[in-house]
Amino acid sequence: MKITYIGETRTATTVDGNEVKLEKGMQLECMEKEYHSATTVRAVLESGSHVKIKRSEIRKVS
Repeated sequence: MKITYIGETRTATTVDGNEVKLEKGMQLECMEKEYHSATTVRAVLESGSHVKIKRSEIRKVS
């Protein structure tokens, strides 16, 4: 499912250990099950990298 990052612009570390910049309003994708049940969601960036984000910092795109 598609989500939007609504937190502060910051540098985050991907699951692979690389650093990426998360910007407010950035479009990401995640598993719907994780979005509804977990406090930390593993989101997929446009580049294909995975990054873990707090549930409170994302919003579902309708």
